[in-house]
Amino acid sequence: MLTQQLKEFISAHFNEDTGTIILSASKYPHIDVKLAAIIIEARKKLITKVPEWAENANLIYTGSLSTEQCSSSKTAIYKQNYCKNGIVADLTGGMGIDSYFFSKVNKKVIYIEKNRDLFNATVNNFQELGAINIVSLNQEFNITNGDNLIRDVLNIHGINKLDLIYLDPSRRKSGGKRVHSINEYEPKIKEIKEILFKYSDKILVKISPMVDIKSVKQEVNEIKSVQIIAVNNECKELLILLEKGSNLDFDKIEIGAVNLKDKNSDEPVIFTPEIENETKSTFGMPLNGNYLYEPNAAILKAGAFKYITFKYDVQKLEVNTHLYTSDKMIDNFPGRRFKIKEVADFDKITIRNLRKTYPKANISIRNFPLSATELRDRLKIEDGGGITIFGCTLSKGVKKLVTCISAN
Repeated sequence: MLTQQLKEFISAHFNEDTGTIILSASKYPHIDVKLAAIIIEARKKLITKVPEWAENANLIYTGSLSTEQCSSSKTAIYKQNYCKNGIVADLTGGMGIDSYFFSKVNKKVIYIEKNRDLFNATVNNFQELGAINIVSLNQEFNITNGDNLIRDVLNIHGINKLDLIYLDPSRRKSGGKRVHSINEYEPKIKEIKEILFKYSDKILVKISPMVDIKSVKQEVNEIKSVQIIAVNNECKELLILLEKGSNLDFDKIEIGAVNLKDKNSDEPVIFTPEIENETKSTFGMPLNGNYLYEPNAAILKAGAFKYITFKYDVQKLEVNTHLYTSDKMIDNFPGRRFKIKEVADFDKITIRNLRKTYPKANISIRNFPLSATELRDRLKIEDGGGITIFGCTLSKGVKKLVTCISAN
């Protein structure tokens, strides 16, 4: 529990540089200045990530790594869809963000965390937040003790079966280096899944959005569904739902893509690789006065390139150009929507005309020989304003510059 003196110190110095605060520690002999700096840094990171926690002056944090790796409130709330009115076990609890939000819609949550300092801070935070239905254990779940650990806690609390087991395995080696293959995660899903299936029919695993979806199936057979979650058009989490007895071919696995935004989140796109493979894309040219669409990051990661032409009645510009067009506005298209002002060849005349007409513009590229930075340098246009210029490739390799205004 934080003392009133420490809370007042944090409030008074919140907007100061934490390095400067630490260097001035000798001025405050009765204050744990290092802890104050850690809490200030954590709360600053959580202002946009978990504002519900950042606003609470009574919460304790132990370091920057846990706040960097924790789920956001948006993604944690989304995970509530996997289990409601049940009992959830979070075997790699961390800061407890996911446990906390699971607890708001479930009867009971079991929070397990091996790091003592992090565990103690999180238990304090649960109490301060009034999360009274969370059972907390300072233990490490691994292949050696996992079976006994779960069995004992269920017996103690009179629980017959878990409705969901959730894991966010460590994606760093002991030296702090990131790993991307799930067979390098700790704990290893492939090794512990049979233990977990003894106590729950469903296991939800959060993995890096950098992982290739198909490679996960090669490591773990019982995949029921995959969800790619983006927040404000940046892929943040890849959620794998394992279901006991599931033996789906990869082509039959349900894949979902959702982009969570501060307001008006994109509607989820749900498909299977089989549907994507069987869908025939329709192709079209971007024309002045028509509309241009750029799918959100989750859809691009999921690979629903052909399926969305069918679902939203849009035309793809080219096989490898993931931009779409239509002659009427598709209000619910999941991504950025634009009104086309001009379509021009990528040549010296166009570059000169654009430079004169638009001193400022946002630059994007799709399937284009230049990077966005290189195209901006070529155009000599400043960043910003209400215009977006797309560099893209159409059929037969034709390079075009498409000038648009936002229609979102």
